[in-house]
Amino acid sequence: MPLVNFGSILGFAEEIEKQHLKFLSQASGNPDCDQHRALFEALAKSAKKRVAEVQRVRRENVSEMVLAAIEGFERDAYQVKVEDGSAPALAQLAAKAEALAERSVCYYQKAAERLQGQADVARAMKGLAKKHAKEKKKLAALLLN
Repeated sequence: MPLVNFGSILGFAEEIEKQHLKFLSQASGNPDCDQHRALFEALAKSAKKRVAEVQRVRRENVSEMVLAAIEGFERDAYQVKVEDGSAPALAQLAAKAEALAERSVCYYQKAAERLQGQADVARAMKGLAKKHAKEKKKLAALLLN
C-alpha cells in the first residue's frame, strides 16, 4: 500500500511506534528477561514517548497534509509481523527488537527524504531515526553479552 501523503506517512509512523510499545511491554514482562527487565521497561517507555511525539508532529503540522502527493513510497517494505513478546527467550526477543529498531531507522530516514519540503517534519523524522539507532545499539550490546 503506498504512502502517498503526509498523513499516511505519519499514520504509519504511529503504527510502527505502537508495535514497538506493545512488543517491548510484553518483553519486559517475560520471565526470561528478568535480569534485563529494566532495559525493556526503559525501551517501552521510550516507545510510548515516541508515539506521543509522532502524534504531536502530525497535530502541529496538520496544514501540511494538503500539500503535493508523494510517489514511490510503499509501506509494504516496512511491514513486519510482530510476535508476542511474552513468550520467546531473551536472545530471540532482543534480536526481534533489534530488527524492529532497524526497520524504524530505515523508515524514518526514507520518510525524512520524502518530506524534505517540510523542514520541521523531516527534522522530526531524522530525530526519530536517531532514537531508534541508539535503541538498536543497546539491543545489539545485549545480544553480545
